[in-house]
Formats: sequence, structure tokens, C-alpha cells
Amino acid sequence: MHTLHVKERPAGKAGKLRRTGFVPGVVYGPSIESTPIVIGRKDLQVLFSQITRSSRISLSIEGEETREVDVFLKDVNYDPIMDEPLHVDFYHPNVESPLKLEIPIRTVGECKGIQSGGILNVLFNTVLVQGLAKDVPALITIDVSDLDMGESIHVRDVDFGDVEVMLPPERTIVTVIAPRGLLAEEEEGEEGEMLEGEEGEVIEGAADAGAAEETVAEE
Repeated sequence: MHTLHVKERPAGKAGKLRRTGFVPGVVYGPSIESTPIVIGRKDLQVLFSQITRSSRISLSIEGEETREVDVFLKDVNYDPIMDEPLHVDFYHPNVESPLKLEIPIRTVGECKGIQSGGILNVLFNTVLVQGLAKDVPALITIDVSDLDMGESIHVRDVDFGDVEVMLPPERTIVTVIAPRGLLAEEEEGEEGEMLEGEEGEVIEGAADAGAAEETVAEE
């Protein structure tokens, strides 16, 4: 679990905090009071480079007393020009009640289908799951090394741990498809084979007809 050190802050003065290298935020949840906090911008940027939206974070909140709170990143407001965080929301869930979160999907490995000219098609970059906070995975990694052209990996093929996936088991997550050019070549090849077969039948029929005419003439 990742740890982030923050401080309680009085309401207001958000602009001054941002100008001095800090980001205002808030921690809230069903079992705690909403608490305004302030975080060092650099510390926040380091955290963002290490987590996903479903990563559990241990907030060490410095105030009258220092306390530890397990949270998830709920929302981030960014400056539209500078692309820097302006405000951050952290959510502390009820540890005894299930919650729903989107889990990011990451594929690893170079699949056989790509080596054959195929295209890896990831249909879901995230998957919605439901479970207790302690069971929610930060990331689902899928190894696609053995995936060949036309093959797929479905929800039922992936280990999601102790959470419930909010998708049907047969739903496809990732597949290898043939590029359009390759499909067109295959279709042209099939059409060519069909035409050759049809021409062969016509020629054979014509030969039979000619032979019949010769037989009649002889008679």
C-alpha cells in the first residue's frame, strides 16, 4: 500500500497554498467527518506516477493528532492550461461494506497473432468490480503471449481475486484480429478458388456435350 503524508488545513486560502507549492484537498467517507487537507505538489505527483484509481492509499494526516486513514483517490481537478492538480478528493470507504470500482487492465507480452500480422484489440481498458476495499486489486495484468490470430481472452479466463466482476463471464476482454488488408486477400483467394471450380465444371460439361454430339453423328 502506498503512503502519503498530508496535513489538516483551515478552510479557505486555497489560492495561497497553490502559489507556495501545495495542493488543497479533502478526505471524506461514510464513517469519518469531512476533513480539509493540504498536500505537497511534488509528493502528489510522485504518488500519481505509482498508483491507479483502484489503488489503496494510506493517508498519514498530521493535525492535533496524527492518524492513518485508508483511502482511494476519488477525484482530481486540474488546471486546464498548466495541467497541474488544483484540488484532490480522497474517499474512505466503509471497510465492512462492498464498493464498486473500475479496475484498470494492462496487457503484457507479445502475442503470436501480432507476429503473424494480426492486431491486438483490447475491448476493455477497465473493468467494473464489486467487493470489500481490502480485496480490490490495483491492477489486473493479462499475459497475451500465447494469443494467436482469431483467439480471445474472456472474463472467465482472468483471475480477479475475491471481487465480483460486473460483466458476463463470456464477455471478451482482449482479442487478436486480422487487419483489413489480410482479410481482403483471404476473401480474394477464396473467390478465386470458387471461380476456378465453376470454370472446371463448365469445361467438363462442354466436353461431355461435344462427346455426345460425336456419338449421335456416328449413329
